[in-house]
Amino acid sequence: MKKKFSEFMKTTNEKNTGKNAQKRKLCPVSGKTKEEYLADKCLMELMERIAGLSNEEGAPKQAILQPEIALFSEELGKRLNITPMQAFLLSLFVNCYPDSDIQTVQLAAHLGCMNLAVLACYEDIKVLLGKKYLREKKSGDGIEYFIPTSAITAFRENHDIVPTDYSNLSGDDLFNEIYTVFSERHFGNITYMELVETLTAIIDSNQQLNFCRKLNEYGLEQDDWTLLIATCHFFYMNRFSTLDQDDIREIFPRREGMRIAGQFRQNTHTLLKDGYLEPAGGALVSDHAWCLSHKTASELMGDICTVLSGNVRQDVISADTIGAKAMFYPAKTARQISELEDLLTPEKFSRVQESLEAHGMRKGFACLFYGAPGTGKTETVLQVARETGRNIMQVDMSQLRDKFVGESEKNVKQIFTRYRRLCRESDLTPILLLNEADALLSVRLTEMRHSVDQMANTMQNIILQEMENLDGIMIATTNLTQNLDAAFDRRFLYKIEFQKPTAEESRHIWQAMLPALDEENARTLASKYDFSGGQIENIARKQVVSNILHNSEELDMSLIKAACDQERLNRQNGERIRITGFC
Repeated sequence: MKKKFSEFMKTTNEKNTGKNAQKRKLCPVSGKTKEEYLADKCLMELMERIAGLSNEEGAPKQAILQPEIALFSEELGKRLNITPMQAFLLSLFVNCYPDSDIQTVQLAAHLGCMNLAVLACYEDIKVLLGKKYLREKKSGDGIEYFIPTSAITAFRENHDIVPTDYSNLSGDDLFNEIYTVFSERHFGNITYMELVETLTAIIDSNQQLNFCRKLNEYGLEQDDWTLLIATCHFFYMNRFSTLDQDDIREIFPRREGMRIAGQFRQNTHTLLKDGYLEPAGGALVSDHAWCLSHKTASELMGDICTVLSGNVRQDVISADTIGAKAMFYPAKTARQISELEDLLTPEKFSRVQESLEAHGMRKGFACLFYGAPGTGKTETVLQVARETGRNIMQVDMSQLRDKFVGESEKNVKQIFTRYRRLCRESDLTPILLLNEADALLSVRLTEMRHSVDQMANTMQNIILQEMENLDGIMIATTNLTQNLDAAFDRRFLYKIEFQKPTAEESRHIWQAMLPALDEENARTLASKYDFSGGQIENIARKQVVSNILHNSEELDMSLIKAACDQERLNRQNGERIRITGFC
């Protein structure tokens, strides 16, 4: 049984000499007054004493009556500007650190009382939440608590939590802070109201930024204001990212999140009706995602990140940066590409789209370039773009697959979301280039044995529906066509085959790549090596590199021959084919 505090004081005083000392001394070892003794204790030591003394002392309202517990709780409360009971409870919570799933039943077990006795102190716990000493989160087992790192850091440094100063932030720093607070909400570390309070502090402290001023000028309701900031945050992180139903449900309490998500699905939400946000999924019924309207992005984000069409984009190839390159095709292929270039000139393209729309037909143009590797499919897209003045949004389809379920499908949806935005922001409709699209254009599976099969079919269905509702220009390149799904086949308006060059075309390519090569050697190379244009270019590059290394401008036919032998990997009778006949 612990001594009563009066007995503790009496024993201490009797052991001190002198009448005045007997009234003043607290600790027989240190010989200090009560005030001096407590002043020596840092915040963590006070909490340690409270937690240690309270073990098995019963309900909080009973334990706080113990004199020593009361003494240390009063001192801790005075330093943190809270009541002794709140200081007592805080000490019990901190004693559970670093557990991030603290439940009141743990405190009850420590005190040796019923959980109801701790729950009866919830008003005091709410004060600790308001002071940011505790964080509350909901779980399947009810409400759990954790001590934020900022509180532990402050207590270790022996001071109260200092409110974060958000003033005078740059645009980048502002969105880094916004990212942090939304991440906290995403992981359930803060409540919705804490999210709003922190966002308010950030925005109100930075009225020097156009984003913050304009945001407040909109005069939006609290929930709408928060959602708009969330969408701007996504735009800042990746200008083509979108707000979806899951994001909405994460931000708001469960029932409110479901209600707001329903308003978005029905296109009745204020942010949609007033033009702050717009659907990002085009005509895809299942793609419930929304993004900033171009007007809102320009007004709010224009001085922070790239918004307008005149700015350079990292993911877009500008037409004026594409160098001219001589291309050689069979007569049929050359005619088809010439027709396509003519169609994509600005004047004719607009007229054709208007006519198609007037007849109730799809306005978009989907083209398929197919053929063996190295036959000039991708380079042709670049040259068509250069000739017609259209920028290219290039996507390597082989890089879209993600190991996480659902992420690959989102990646495909995001491509078309990005492309639609780019179309709206561009003076001329850009070209969407889906490079190496073999896997995604193949025949869809009817028997799906694995989740990967389901993912592949879903990705294909997304592309099919996007092609059906395409308003722009899409060109897909593929090496394989024998496995092309019939649904894709009929959606490509133009299908252009790229064959390996004939001997005569190959001669022209050799001489275009190596102008110093005479006609006789060019004919010999063209007749002996069945190379694609890409393979010929590889050999020509090796010659250029060799000339630079040896400070020479002469053609080295032995080097070219060796490069040809190395480029062609097929063998006859187990030996590499050796070619003779060079001049």
